[in-house]
Amino acid sequence: MYMRTNKTKAKIAANQSVVGAGIAFPSPDLVELCAVVGFDFITIDAEHEAMSEEQIIHMIRAAESHDITPIVRLPRDPDVILHFLNAGAQGIHVPRCTNADDLRELVKWTRFHPQGERTFYNRGRSGNFSVGVTDTAEWARAANKELLVIAMVEEIKALDNLDEILAVPGVDAIHLGHMDLWQSMGMPPDMKGVFEVIAEIARRGKAAGRHISHTMRLTDDVIERMGDYMKIGSRLFTVSPLDFLRQGGVKLMKDAHDVEKRVLAQKK
Repeated sequence: MYMRTNKTKAKIAANQSVVGAGIAFPSPDLVELCAVVGFDFITIDAEHEAMSEEQIIHMIRAAESHDITPIVRLPRDPDVILHFLNAGAQGIHVPRCTNADDLRELVKWTRFHPQGERTFYNRGRSGNFSVGVTDTAEWARAANKELLVIAMVEEIKALDNLDEILAVPGVDAIHLGHMDLWQSMGMPPDMKGVFEVIAEIARRGKAAGRHISHTMRLTDDVIERMGDYMKIGSRLFTVSPLDFLRQGGVKLMKDAHDVEKRVLAQKK
C-alpha cells in the first residue's frame, strides 16, 4: 500500500532534533537546495506571504523528489488545508491557536475517522492516484499516522488555557511564536519576560508529551540557544534561508568595500 514515511515525524518520535527551512516565496529550486544541504523539512509559509496553490504544490513536488518533508503553514481555512493535504503535504502548521477548541477544529480538519472528519479522498497525489491502494481503510490509518499536525501558540492569553490545549489528542507539535507572543505581552523592552514564558510553555508541553517547535534567527548565539531549548525538551527548529543571504551578503559587501579601500590606498 502506498504511503510515504514522514521522516521528520519519525525522528522526533525517536527523540531526535530536526532542523528545517521556512520558505516564504515560491521557489522549487530553493526547496531542492534546502534538501541537498541537509535540512530535515521545509515549511512553506503561506500565512505571511502571497503564494498560489499551484506554486505551493510545485514546491511540495520538489520536496518529494528530494525526500525532504513538506510542511505547509497557512491560515485557519479547512478548505485550503484539505487542498494541500490532497496535494501531498506531510505537515500542516496552523497559527493562532489560543484554546482547546482551536486545536479540536484543526484535528477535525486534518485527520480521518476516528480522530477527525477530514473529507475522504485518495484519488490524487497524496493517495498515489489510488494506484497500489488496495485497502482504503488502512490507507486512511496510515495517512493519520504519517501526518504531522502543528498548532501555533503565539498569544499570552493561551497560557491560561495551556493545560486544556496540551490535552487535545491528534496534535503532534506546538510551535511557539516568539514575536507575536512578545506583541501580545505589550512589546516589553528587550523582550523582557517573553523567553521565560516560552520556556514555561516548552517545559509543560514536553511534560504533556507534545513536541515543541521554535523559529530561530541566525544570531551569533543561535546554536547555544538551540541547545538550551533542547535541554528542556524542544525538538523542532526552523530557520530562514533569507537569514543566510542577509548575513552573508552584508558581510561580503562590507569586506568587498574594505578591500577596495585598501587597494586604492596602496595605489596612492
